[in-house]
Amino acid sequence: MELGETTLIIALLLTVYALIAHIIGIWKKKKELIDSGRIAIIGIAILTTTASIWLFNLFINRNFQYEYVALYSSLDLPMIYTISAFWAGADGSLLLWAWLISIYIAVIAVRGKSYDNLMKHAMVIILVTLSYFFYMLLTVSRPFRMLDFMPVDGNGLNPLLQDPGMLFHPTTLFWGYAGVLIPFALMIAGIYLADDTWTYRARRWALWAWLGLALGNMFGSWWAYTVLNWGGFWGWDPVENASFLPWLTLTAFYHSTMITERKGGMKFWNILLILFTWELTVYGTLLTRSGIIASVHTFGQSVTAPYYINYMIVILAATLALVAWKYNTIKSKKVLESFVSREGSFLFNNWIFIASTVSVLWGTTYPLLSEAFRGYKVMVGPSFYNQVNVPLGIALLFLMAICPLIAWRKASVSHLKRNFAKPLAIAGIAMVIAFAIGIRDFYALFVAVAGSVLVVSTHVLDFSRIVNKQKKLEDAGTMKNISKAFWNNRRTLGGYMCHIAILMIIVSATGAVVYEKSQTFNMRVGGTYTVGDYDFKLTNIDQYPQDNRDVQAAYFDVYKNGEIILAKATALMYHYAKQDNINVKPMAYTVGIDDLYFSAQAITADGATVKLKVMPLMFLMWLGGFHVLILGILICLSAVVPIRRKITSDDININQTIKKSTTENIHDI
Repeated sequence: MELGETTLIIALLLTVYALIAHIIGIWKKKKELIDSGRIAIIGIAILTTTASIWLFNLFINRNFQYEYVALYSSLDLPMIYTISAFWAGADGSLLLWAWLISIYIAVIAVRGKSYDNLMKHAMVIILVTLSYFFYMLLTVSRPFRMLDFMPVDGNGLNPLLQDPGMLFHPTTLFWGYAGVLIPFALMIAGIYLADDTWTYRARRWALWAWLGLALGNMFGSWWAYTVLNWGGFWGWDPVENASFLPWLTLTAFYHSTMITERKGGMKFWNILLILFTWELTVYGTLLTRSGIIASVHTFGQSVTAPYYINYMIVILAATLALVAWKYNTIKSKKVLESFVSREGSFLFNNWIFIASTVSVLWGTTYPLLSEAFRGYKVMVGPSFYNQVNVPLGIALLFLMAICPLIAWRKASVSHLKRNFAKPLAIAGIAMVIAFAIGIRDFYALFVAVAGSVLVVSTHVLDFSRIVNKQKKLEDAGTMKNISKAFWNNRRTLGGYMCHIAILMIIVSATGAVVYEKSQTFNMRVGGTYTVGDYDFKLTNIDQYPQDNRDVQAAYFDVYKNGEIILAKATALMYHYAKQDNINVKPMAYTVGIDDLYFSAQAITADGATVKLKVMPLMFLMWLGGFHVLILGILICLSAVVPIRRKITSDDININQTIKKSTTENIHDI
């Protein structure tokens, strides 16, 4: 029997065994059964890893007798893209998803201390899902299906996917998708057991999954910016939105858990947010891999759509039934005494994220609904998303500025004046200076200037207060006070770094959209053309073979104030003979605070038609999304915060635990 399918069959059998061992072990309270189930989980990870390595091997050796290999690779495909063809289609993507889940649960299984009653029950949910995925891999989504003949060559990979982004964008997204399953399973187990601690246990996994989703979206944005010929970083493409939706709800969940931890509230919010995050994760995979939505991101038609839809329906119905059954045990304390409070800001934060999720989900799903009820698809354009989400983004920006300094329970007028006078004054001064130097656009003035300065000011002011508290505890010198304050509050300050990263992305998007300068020229070799403050001289045209494509290149020298600042900038076009396809390869170069963007529309022997763009502040998007954001998340993950309290009906225990938690040197966002 074929090696790949054999390992998947054994993995399915082991998964079913581990599931039964956990169910009976929990029911009969037999530790030895649970332990055997944990050993089986490790075996599942080994088998899934073996199957994945085997699929890599098939691609590397270009074994076209396997249908999946023949569909997504070819003899002339460069090795880097031959490897990434693993997840180019629905079958390989599902295997990647199952592989990552198996690795996650193997890590959980070998960690004895955390494998308590809650985790045992959560593992049942994970194993049910993993069994279903293995069943799909062996029936309708078979990466190891063999042909009756050996093709001479394969179809090759879609030219749009022959980019380094193919290595990072799908893999980071599925890292996030796999990670979302763990908080979801903990949530189901927590409801069943009436164990409120599931929220605390889920937070670190949620943060890990959030990092994967954030990176996946950033890599997707970079990919669009440097591959797709529309000169943007986000186009509100339906499948592009699919990976954005669970990121929104997971962000809301992480903020919501802070109220649960500190005040014992918003527990029902947490349940709904994690439920919808997992549902939207599966929905995103359905859109991306089933081909039911037309998009540059869909990688081929698939018969798996009904299986994902059925799974989503069953999970939604079962979870809602469980919530209804256990509703009396899901008791949140009333935490909102005033809308002008820290609790109020978290509530508004959640409403903003939910509003954004609903709008994006509606715009993404509407084409399917229109086709179902009207017989044809009506696509929703970027203008709809911008009209809804830009105001929501502005509201979220100013909420980020308010949250660090607003009081818990209720903020008095004197408190607001004392805390926000300086940040508002600084933001006002920044606006006056910006207006004086010529920044008159509303979004640039109020978002990029006032909003960003206000956010930075409040975050810096709050950090200074944390340092002052540390100084009162132990004055060990300025640098030691700062380092100790940072270390003792790194979860908060890591969160602040994430806020700054999001701010950098917002400012970058505002600068690029508002102040973008763009023109398309029919250029001749030796001619000079001006866009904004830059002069572009077309110096040469060249054509040469590269790997599995022919390249046409137009070369430019760029001048500013008569001085050359960039030599041999290129605009490229690729011709793929196998697919008889011509692709434009946009190129972006950062010069100072501007990105110079070259996109060839046509290249001839003595000239070229090229779209030239000057896009200010784009570097902030990649600096914030790929550096500051990652560092902030890693700092948050480094902080192991103990469960401060378990909410019960015993108010005495609640009060005692709250009193204990206030003595800890942790300053919540």
